[in-house]
Amino acid sequence: MEIIKNYKSYNDNKSIDELQYNLYLEIDTLENMKLELAFYNHLLDKPIFKEHTINLYERLSDLKHEIQELNTKRIDLLNAIYSHSNHINIKIECDDIACDTFFIKEHDAIELKIFNFNRTVANFKYNLFQYLDSVLIN
Repeated sequence: MEIIKNYKSYNDNKSIDELQYNLYLEIDTLENMKLELAFYNHLLDKPIFKEHTINLYERLSDLKHEIQELNTKRIDLLNAIYSHSNHINIKIECDDIACDTFFIKEHDAIELKIFNFNRTVANFKYNLFQYLDSVLIN
């Protein structure tokens, strides 16, 4: 299976209900990610690492900083999605093509941010798990 590397929009023919539903799924995922990131941060504070690991403290500090950055980006993305979700009412009320085009471009921009954020989180998790696998006490 090939990894998806670029965002592709399929929003032109979706209903308002489908767009809203997809946004609510993303909101739910991002809200739940708060707990996941807190768990990773908590895990990094536990004495579960091999002794004499080179640069352990520095690497754990870097990982905690990455977690904080992800959480900040998560909150910013949630705010953007909530704002866009409120704009969906504008789409419902307008009937001209220019309004539809503007709305779809706005929706695509939000989805691109979500796509990029999800890729960033996946890369972080991959790197975190690889590192933890090498430094955890057996």
